[in-house]
Amino acid sequence: MRIARAVGIGLLGWTVLLGASPGAAALAQAGDDHAAAARIFAERVERYARLRARLEEPLPPFDARRDAWSLLLTRRYLASAIRSARAHATPGNLFAPPVDGLFREAIGQAIYEVDIEGLVAGWEDPVDLVINEPVPDWALHAVPDALLARLPPLPEAISYRLAGGALVVWDEHAEIVIDALPDAFITR
Repeated sequence: MRIARAVGIGLLGWTVLLGASPGAAALAQAGDDHAAAARIFAERVERYARLRARLEEPLPPFDARRDAWSLLLTRRYLASAIRSARAHATPGNLFAPPVDGLFREAIGQAIYEVDIEGLVAGWEDPVDLVINEPVPDWALHAVPDALLARLPPLPEAISYRLAGGALVVWDEHAEIVIDALPDAFITR
């Protein structure tokens, strides 16, 4: 339920953003396309969140009071369970069309309007991004707030990260890549 509410707020924000621009007929079509793409993305993320919740249920909670070794074992077990459950996951499970266009447009607008290109400079260092696998800590970077504000909201313990020039949807509990949008900062 919490996911649907957050997505509704996100869609409203995207609709308001689109409705404030000139060219009402073209934007109405673009708004419908964006709303549909945002719904598709929200459904895909929600499906993943439900899977993870089901696999995480029998595990001890991710509590900061637990010792580091115990947390590491729990994360590794959860990641392994997710890998088994998503054995056929491929790049683009979340970012398949039309969702990729929605994200590329939001990133393009952020680069144009806020000039975040300077904020993400140097974050294109090559790194192999594999679905359901971890990424070295040195390769993951926070998404600048100016861009994060333009992206659809995510459920708890799932976040956006930058790695190797890609926008990554990251599972904070299992510490694995859920999906990645490669070359996210190359404007087309």
